[in-house]
Amino acid sequence: MVVSLPLAWLLSYAASLPFFLGVFFFALFGLVIGAVVYRIASPARPYGRWTVFLGTTALVAVCWGLSIAKESHDFAVELADEAVRRARDIAPRTAAQYRAEVADSIRAHLREHHPPGGILGYVHWTLTRAEIKKGDIPLVEHTLKRSQGRWSWAIRVVLSIGLLAFGVSSQVFPLSSPRPTTTSTRPAFPDA
Repeated sequence: MVVSLPLAWLLSYAASLPFFLGVFFFALFGLVIGAVVYRIASPARPYGRWTVFLGTTALVAVCWGLSIAKESHDFAVELADEAVRRARDIAPRTAAQYRAEVADSIRAHLREHHPPGGILGYVHWTLTRAEIKKGDIPLVEHTLKRSQGRWSWAIRVVLSIGLLAFGVSSQVFPLSSPRPTTTSTRPAFPDA
């Protein structure tokens, strides 16, 4: 789990790369996490198949869950950055004040229209609307959208979970089999 924490943080950024390039990193980081788990757990093998399966599921759930939590936390700020770039007049506020007010308004919009807000509200918003229309937030004069639409986000999520699970499981499932026995490699010589 400790290894998955910083990798989950990185995956939250990789997930939004264009053309699904980010899902590759879920498989790659899954391999890294699985390799570390294998290295630490291999001296006590064999483990039961269900133990390995449940451990893998927990690792994937925590790693992917943290990456989606980071993504949902940052999304209001990213949309607020877009609002700052596209705004014509934000006076008398500074750009930082306007950004903070818009981000707070986006979070409030999610809580109100996609309860309970937070991660669940973000997922519901992304799968149902994936945009905040002009007029939904009084401070913003144009529609705000994520770079990935509803269907591409859903496909990306399914692929990322699958590839992360593949990466981790390909490394840790051998923990359910006993250690291979070593055999002597000395050549057999006839007694002289």
